[in-house]
Amino acid sequence: MPIHLVDVELFQRISVNFDLLVALEQYSGICTKSLVVEIFHSGPKWWSDRPMLKSIELNCLPTVNTEKATGSIRATVPPGTWSTVQTDPTHRHTRSMAQKTALIVYAHQSTGSFNAAVRDVAVQELTEQGYRVVVSDLYAMNFKANATQDDIIGDLKNPELFQYGDETMHAWMEGRLSDDIVAEQRKVEEAELIIFQFPLYWFSVPAIMKGWMDRVLAQGFAFSLEKMYNNGIFKKKKAMLSFSTGATQTMFRPDGINGDINISLWPLQNGTLHFCGFQVLAPQIFWSPAHCPPAVRTAMLEGWRTRLKGLLAEKCLTFAPCEMFDLSFQGGFMLRPKVKEEQESQPFGITTGHHLGKPLPPDNQIKVQPTDENSVKPSCRN
Repeated sequence: MPIHLVDVELFQRISVNFDLLVALEQYSGICTKSLVVEIFHSGPKWWSDRPMLKSIELNCLPTVNTEKATGSIRATVPPGTWSTVQTDPTHRHTRSMAQKTALIVYAHQSTGSFNAAVRDVAVQELTEQGYRVVVSDLYAMNFKANATQDDIIGDLKNPELFQYGDETMHAWMEGRLSDDIVAEQRKVEEAELIIFQFPLYWFSVPAIMKGWMDRVLAQGFAFSLEKMYNNGIFKKKKAMLSFSTGATQTMFRPDGINGDINISLWPLQNGTLHFCGFQVLAPQIFWSPAHCPPAVRTAMLEGWRTRLKGLLAEKCLTFAPCEMFDLSFQGGFMLRPKVKEEQESQPFGITTGHHLGKPLPPDNQIKVQPTDENSVKPSCRN
């Protein structure tokens, strides 16, 4: 059966070695005329759970040249999103439906930055491993950072008291989120691995990346009260932070001027990534590259390349599983009494955030923790 335009990934740029896939410009309005387009039997990954499609029924797009009803369609699309893919040289315009996808959400304004070099290493290495790598270059996309009612198409549920979370949840359920959010959500759905690449701003991500998290990881799409943390919606996906700092590593130690980096990372890694269910890999931290000589920066990049070769085999960071808590309003979502009793004999708290008034478990947010039968186990699930 043909499928409709709402099921088609909005590729915003296709690399030259993949240029005959259908590229569809973001659209608006509804036209009654239909167009049947020939496509290759091997298409984007999301087709893998559907029959081998030979055609797609599309709403007529006024911005696309529709003079020819067969072959590939080319569309002029916004800059900023691009992808790479390994292809079989004997079948230049097809790829395996089993191919994995990695998404890099990238936030740096300079093409000559160290962060750009880190991104490029990841793109090259993961592509060589057979991944399709999609990059969302947020500054190049001019991605809107502020979460407003403009993100919702159509009428609000409660115009008298606008509540962003509630309104975007309903809009997501009804297919009324803005096109830029939908495009990014499709990338998240397709990706097995997401890397957030950025320079550390004020102990957190740049505002444009925070806006991506606020707008794209909408309630319903990324989380719900029933589906969060290790039971979260994205529990089969892996995510990680990769970032540069202005400060040296010693400045982010427990006795350093900036304090423990593990505490700084807790809101992002537990409160955002793990909250949505992601299996969180240890962060890749590039300490103060701007103040390092070229040879050290080169060594940093090579270390990153080496890590990428075995990245998906790594164990994940440790978080407290939901099963430790009474997940009810009556129980206050608190640790179960039996768990508290079991933890009394432990020398450290459970995690950086669940310290229970004890010393923090060392490097809980930057290194995989050794486990035994009495400790919390890493939240990796393959």
